[in-house]
Amino acid sequence: MTLKAYQSLNNSFKKELVYKTGMSAGFFSEYNCMVLSMLYCLEHKIQFKLCSGATNFHLEGWNGFFLPFCEQVEDNSKHFKTCNWNYALKLIIRDGRFSNYRSLMPYLLWTKKRLKTQDVFGRSRSSHRAKKNYQIPGLGINGNIQEACSKLIEITWRYNEKTEKSIDELKNSVNISGEYIGFHIRGGDKFIEHKVEPVEAYFDKVSYPNIRTAFVLTDDYSVIDYIHRSYPEWNIKTLCREEERGYFFNDFLSQPEEVRQQQHLRLFASVDILSQSRQFIGTYSSNPGMYLGMRNAKICTGVDYDTWVLR
Repeated sequence: MTLKAYQSLNNSFKKELVYKTGMSAGFFSEYNCMVLSMLYCLEHKIQFKLCSGATNFHLEGWNGFFLPFCEQVEDNSKHFKTCNWNYALKLIIRDGRFSNYRSLMPYLLWTKKRLKTQDVFGRSRSSHRAKKNYQIPGLGINGNIQEACSKLIEITWRYNEKTEKSIDELKNSVNISGEYIGFHIRGGDKFIEHKVEPVEAYFDKVSYPNIRTAFVLTDDYSVIDYIHRSYPEWNIKTLCREEERGYFFNDFLSQPEEVRQQQHLRLFASVDILSQSRQFIGTYSSNPGMYLGMRNAKICTGVDYDTWVLR
């Protein structure tokens, strides 16, 4: 798929969605949901537009790190995230969480010409969509949801000049060559979403016994120390800093903008390195793992799930 082909098809649709990213979650949670919403819009012939302005990952919004891929519009109206209607009903009826009625509203107001984030957010993440085959002539999309999303990642994961320069410097500093294994071993607030897997579970999944170089994406340098002690035969590379001891999103948001931008740059450089590994081993329940399962599915091995999951 080329960016020009995507823009031509996207701009041909009459119905519009104005989508706001960077609202309330970590970068890859926001990015993954944006890509899923883009796919939903293509399938249902809805023109995808992005909100301009600041996000929680950059004061300059999407363009702070990346090149534009669609029209960006100013929209200061209320945007929020929703869940699929059946899950919303379960929360309301079973748990008495009546605030989830908001997730039902988009299903009642679907005829409006201009949609907002909440109108597609829950729909795009419905579990049945992971079982579908997607065919969009002219864009090279003909496959499952991971294959379809990989095409959208190609046209959206494009750094601006300033970001690309910083990313290249970071990747060059790692000094990794030849074949290597990629690991994403998450600590910090990951236990909130899924149990934290032991380091041994990752190394048990290595399929290439002759490879003993690895790049590790982690938010806790004690993981690196543990690997050095437990697997001394491995040559370990990482962009994690020695002082890092876990990622907690609320703490991250309280840091100065410049610090947060530098952490994002190291994260982006790390996932680029992981995407080029001979085998990537991580958790599909984490958003970087979900992202890599879309970007380069053929190299991915899950520790928590055997197959990629739509979350």
